[in-house]
Amino acid sequence: MKNVTPQPVATENSDDRLIAGIGYVLFLVGPTNLVTMIIAAVIAYMRRDKAPEWIATHYEFQLRTLIYAAALLVVSIICAVTVILLPVAILIWALWSIWVIVRVIVGLIRLVDGRPNPDPTTFWV
Repeated sequence: MKNVTPQPVATENSDDRLIAGIGYVLFLVGPTNLVTMIIAAVIAYMRRDKAPEWIATHYEFQLRTLIYAAALLVVSIICAVTVILLPVAILIWALWSIWVIVRVIVGLIRLVDGRPNPDPTTFWV
């Protein structure tokens, strides 16, 4: 008898899970390269209606991460333009980078565990 190893069946669910994971990885590079965050958000926006509900929460989480991150960057840029508040702008950018990394790692852990985001619209994790 021939020993045959069963191959995993690719499903749409696993594809969406992989795409959401790639989005999180693109967000991890975000503090050094904002273009990757925008690419991840575009992918999340295009895929969120077609994805299973629990993965759609991850796409929503990624979209909200970009929206909140953009708002914080605008505040940081405004502070940087006024030279007096330049130290505040640097502090906001540093805290923003840490916030993005922590938020993305928590989202990625939930995705790998197969759990949805409990509240994808929140500012915190």
